[in-house]
Amino acid sequence: MELDTPMIGLDPEDNVQFKPGPCVVAEMRRYSSRKASEYKRKVVGAQEVDNWIEERGEFASPAASEHCGAVRWIFACTSPTALDSDGNYLSSNETLELALSQETFDRLTTRYGFSPQVQEAWRYRSSSGCGARKIEYDDSSGEIKSLVLVMSIRLSGSFASVIAINHDFRKKCTVVLALRVSPYDQTLLQKALESHQDLVGHPLLIPTMVVEISLATNMLYMQKIRHELSVIEKATGQHAWLQIPAADAPAHDSELSRLGHAVKIHISLSRRRLDSIKCWLELIKKSLKDLEQPISNSFVRTAGPKHEYEQWMGNVELLVQFRQVDLCYSDRRADNQVTAIYGLLSQRDNMVGVSVAIESKKISEASKRDGSALKSLTVLTALFFPATYIATLFTLPNFAGTPFWLYWAVAIPLTLVIFGSWASWTFYRQHQIAQETTARNIDQDIELDPERAFPPSPFNAASSSFVMSTLRQIRLQTKQSHAHSTSADAMTQRIEHSVGNKNMRH
Repeated sequence: MELDTPMIGLDPEDNVQFKPGPCVVAEMRRYSSRKASEYKRKVVGAQEVDNWIEERGEFASPAASEHCGAVRWIFACTSPTALDSDGNYLSSNETLELALSQETFDRLTTRYGFSPQVQEAWRYRSSSGCGARKIEYDDSSGEIKSLVLVMSIRLSGSFASVIAINHDFRKKCTVVLALRVSPYDQTLLQKALESHQDLVGHPLLIPTMVVEISLATNMLYMQKIRHELSVIEKATGQHAWLQIPAADAPAHDSELSRLGHAVKIHISLSRRRLDSIKCWLELIKKSLKDLEQPISNSFVRTAGPKHEYEQWMGNVELLVQFRQVDLCYSDRRADNQVTAIYGLLSQRDNMVGVSVAIESKKISEASKRDGSALKSLTVLTALFFPATYIATLFTLPNFAGTPFWLYWAVAIPLTLVIFGSWASWTFYRQHQIAQETTARNIDQDIELDPERAFPPSPFNAASSSFVMSTLRQIRLQTKQSHAHSTSADAMTQRIEHSVGNKNMRH
């Protein structure tokens, strides 16, 4: 299967458009006096971009002895257009619009060793992240010449930015190619660089700074999670720290369920971001260990910057651990609320079932009353039917001149016979149904399961056991006596049959 096949889950890499236009470049340098220059930001055209790449003219780098470090940025991407109103939830079909020509972009990525890792990182923009590290060595001396690090990481938005970093140990200069970085993220990067200006020139300054920004912006999602949890807890009333009754539930139960699952989704997204940050921290720590000697030779002149970076890394790792604790706490709260939501929905379903049962009972009672009325009409009809039939017969010409008392003499006994027969049959059927029901209940409760008929209790455990054992013995003896009586009847029939045969022979 080819890598471009969409079945493997990667985003397409061919949705990149080259639209030459103004680019944003920035620069900050630190000198031997440990003073840093101001963060210089400039919008340049196509010709100036070429000078920036080749470090010509006003973008020429000073000698390595004149400064202790430098950071050079180029934001070669237009502002993303696939944002929603909150700046989140981008589509994976977003088109990357580069403010460079394809020739200029290829020359830039080739000069600083970013190709093809940059294109590969863009393909993983909707996943948890992507990274690549490459250490270049000098062919003659074998010393480390440069460090190339390509990062696909989320800053303030929900979609990943691509940060390509090249640090030259000889020039003490870090070149950063930033793709799909919004103006707000550019401001965050500037503030972070200014706050850590004493570490300008450190090869791991930019990746650590980017990780710190990603961790800081994750707090916005944590606040969103806490707000949504408070809304759900207010709706369900399932909390213990304040005596606040449950608020009116949403218009639909599905809305409350949707909010609960939305919180779980946001927690999963935040956990994914924290896990990816941990991966980057592990890579940075490994790089710090692998590059310990080059960093000491090219950057650390005194013990101050080294200890400052180590303390900074320790603080970032501590913040990651605290964010994980917050996520675990929020996850448990969300689980409790989801359980409470399902409990409330179940209670409402039960209440609906009870109301349906009550209405069904009312309907059955009304039907019973209607049946009683129909039964009364039927009884009245049956009561007057014999007299009506006899009266119809007496209207025939054959019965002309019949005395009137004869009509009553025939109608009254016939009515009594018919009504008495019907009443007797009705009483017999009701009595038979009652006996069958009683026998069925006794058979189910005693013979099949005597423990259910006489459940043991702490007060009458001995008597219950005695009753159950007695019932079992009675049942066994009944079966045995029934079998003996059946065999005795068969034996009696055989004896009578043999005696009859003897008498016939005599």
